[in-house]
Amino acid sequence: MKNLELEILEEYELLGEKRFRVKIKGTKIVLNVSAENNEEAIKKAKELIKKIRLDEVIDQYRIK
Repeated sequence: MKNLELEILEEYELLGEKRFRVKIKGTKIVLNVSAENNEEAIKKAKELIKKIRLDEVIDQYRIK
């Protein structure tokens, strides 16, 4: 996977579950993941990026 920079935008609770909004820097793409802490949220976001193969086309979504 390409070296993508991720940043946590928001942490919130929904129906008793802790969730995070994680942004891929340099894009307008925001992923929502459930996690216990910031580190787990980043890890899950990276797994999701790989699972949906977003890392293969991410350059098309970079903000110029």
